Amino acid sequence: YQRTRQAILRLDPDAKMAGKYQEILPEDLVVSKEVTEESRFGQGTSKLAWFWVMDGEKSQLNVEAGGLMEEFYRINWLKARARRDRWKEEVSLVRHEMLWTGLWFEYHKNMWEERALQLTEPGKEAYAKKQMRLWSDFTNKARLMFQGKQMDGI
Repeated sequence: YQRTRQAILRLDPDAKMAGKYQEILPEDLVVSKEVTEESRFGQGTSKLAWFWVMDGEKSQLNVEAGGLMEEFYRINWLKARARRDRWKEEVSLVRHEMLWTGLWFEYHKNMWEERALQLTEPGKEAYAKKQMRLWSDFTNKARLMFQGKQMDGI
């Protein structure tokens, strides 16, 4: 390919073909593992080499002809949509976890507050109040950090 390309460029003084038939670099020839490892990490940053998106001249690869490139694009689109859907689900889970974390802190604060009210011994009451302040600080910090980012409820 490279030798043929160089010959065409020497014969074509306007270099019209240079834009269409680019030089193939080693990174263009890296074998993608998307077929053998469908759920591998890092698929979102993969980029197709230029020759995969080039229009074929009335070939079986031509998108308009319903050929292999159409199927190739469809598969890549479906993979991208699946990645997007997984990220949407992940964002939803993280927002719920923020809510649950704040509610968990609130629960412990209330539990220690009840204990502090029921205790009559000064040492135990002081410890319960200390725990109540600790969990109250956790609750307030969670509210501050997660404000506007999590589900309603805190």
